[in-house]
Amino acid sequence: MHRRYAADGLVCVSVSVDEPENKAKALGFLTGQNATFPNYWIAEKEAVWQDKWNINAPPAIFVFDRQGRRAARFDHNDPRKSYTHTDVENLVRSLLRVSPGRPGAD
Repeated sequence: MHRRYAADGLVCVSVSVDEPENKAKALGFLTGQNATFPNYWIAEKEAVWQDKWNINAPPAIFVFDRQGRRAARFDHNDPRKSYTHTDVENLVRSLLRVSPGRPGAD
């Protein structure tokens, strides 16, 4: 998605919460995916990031609009509420259609 929409203003960031012994494996995955956007590794205990982000487990996707406000959150906290890559991409495309600073672009 980053390669497809970066020119339109999409900014992606990934955060790995893998255990220290799996850090190289996570980096290998990102390299294999040609992840050219910023990638961070959090070296906190599971309970810390789960509490801070209010998620049970990865993956979780947070989408923000052009003004930096959270537009949506996709996670697996509620097993009855699933999402697909298409759901995320559809939201991203709709947010990218809103020009920065355009009146009514709330």
